[in-house]
Parts: sequence; structure tokens; C-alpha cells
Amino acid sequence: MTAFTIHPLSQVPQARPACIAWSAREWGDDAQFQPSDWEAEIARIVTHPVDEIFVAYDRDVPVGMVWMLEQEGIDSHTHLTPWLSSLVVDPDHRNKGIAQALISHVETYVSYGGDTQLYLLTETPAVYFTGGWEVLDTAALSDRNVFVMQKPLMH
Repeated sequence: MTAFTIHPLSQVPQARPACIAWSAREWGDDAQFQPSDWEAEIARIVTHPVDEIFVAYDRDVPVGMVWMLEQEGIDSHTHLTPWLSSLVVDPDHRNKGIAQALISHVETYVSYGGDTQLYLLTETPAVYFTGGWEVLDTAALSDRNVFVMQKPLMH
């Protein structure tokens, strides 16, 4: 297994182009965002007092990211916070444990902040069951229904 590290995007701003490219490739069609829209969203997150983007690095190369958001933007679930969002690992670096490390990093980060639950949206809930996640609800996202998942956090 390759050793990798995880950093807030604010500490590794050189990873911003990779984060924009991943976002555009993974969710551009669904979100109807252009790269400039992703740039604006990432800039909003970086300056937000709570939201954070974490970037995984393999040596000096960004290989994945995950967002931690105070709110996910689903009107029916604004009472839930915080959210794990926008998890992506570069295709050339998948199956190395990077996604799980990014998820664990966010879990630890929000737990240290005093949160006892973490939430996410997904179309594929089975991917998260082995990590202790459970389906809480469903929600409308764009033109489809997604699963709202939750995970209790240890302190």
C-alpha cells in the first residue's frame, strides 16, 4: 500500500485544479455545472467558517478529495448537520484505501468538533454499510431520489 497524507485544501491550494477537474468529471452533468461553477463552489467552501475540503496526496500528487459541509443543500433535511460530500478518488489511484481514509478523516474531524452523527447522500447505499452507515431516509436531488445515510460517531 502506498503511503498518503490528507490535508485541508486551504493548506494545499495547488490541489485546487485537480479538485475542480474531479468535480466536473464526476458530477458536472448532474449538477449542470461548468468548471467555473465548480471553481466558485470550491472558493465558497474554502472561505466558509465551517465547511472544509480535504485532499489526499500520494507523495506530491493529489489523488482524492472529500468535502465536509455544514449543510448539503437538500431543503427537506436542513435540520441535519454535518455532511460528508463529494468523495472522489482519481481513477488511477483507486483500490488503495484512499476513499476509506478520507471518510475516516472527516469522521474524526467532525467528532473532535463535538458532532455525534455524520450524514451523506448516495444512490448506492450498500457501499457504505460495511463502514457502519445506515439509511435514514430518502430525498429528492435534481431529477432523482437518493438515500440519506447517517453514521453515529464515537467520541
